[in-house]
Amino acid sequence: MSRSKPASNVEWQKWGEIDPLFAVASWEGHERSGATPWNDAEFYALGASDWRDCVLHWQRYGLKTDACLEIGCGAGRITKWLAESFSATYALDISPEMIQYAKNHIDHRSVEFVLSDGAEIPLPDSSISSVFSTHVFQHFDSFAHADAYFAEISRVLQADGTIMIHLPIYRWPAMGRLFGGIYKLRRILGNVRAAVNRLLTVHNMAKPIMRGTVYPISYFYSTLPRLGFEDIEVHTFLLSSNRSMHPFVFARKGKASKSIV
Repeated sequence: MSRSKPASNVEWQKWGEIDPLFAVASWEGHERSGATPWNDAEFYALGASDWRDCVLHWQRYGLKTDACLEIGCGAGRITKWLAESFSATYALDISPEMIQYAKNHIDHRSVEFVLSDGAEIPLPDSSISSVFSTHVFQHFDSFAHADAYFAEISRVLQADGTIMIHLPIYRWPAMGRLFGGIYKLRRILGNVRAAVNRLLTVHNMAKPIMRGTVYPISYFYSTLPRLGFEDIEVHTFLLSSNRSMHPFVFARKGKASKSIV
């Protein structure tokens, strides 16, 4: 499993510097230079709406409200509302600017912000009862980085704890190999584009991209069980905010499983 820092850190740290709200909620026209840039009230109201939709599904699956880890908290769009639902919330991000923005707008003693290098989760073993993430795993460069994060999640999650993680899915059982081949070609071309853009971004010669990674549904059923997860389910539902379908993977850490290091 990859323990190296994801190359995608480059663009997300840059987004934290130039437009933290649009980086988290990339609605057309809502960038700082757009016709209707986000303001704080609208941004956090969006988070409240999305969390209301998400928590209903998590409660139906099974949710413990002791301690939640949020992976990729960004500017705190969802964090603000996790604080109302959990006794303790650990909000993790790779961008110091994102974390500072969230700190400036979230005044809740139950929230602790955690700066990460994108490779490891700096929390103790079995210290978390629930893990949430949205619009983060879709930006990893490879499944290897997702593997490493899921292994770290397994390590910090308590037995019988659950996860709710949003990530795009591209292959349902009825789809054939042709679609997979086309997608692999797109990934190769995307790798080249991303490498060039990151080089230019480091030298302030280009705007950071928002890279997308889409997961085959088989990934969850082959990867998560060997990391100690069970009761794996994929739920796809409509978010009220933009009337768009979003897939989430749910899973539970088995009581007999051991942490993966």
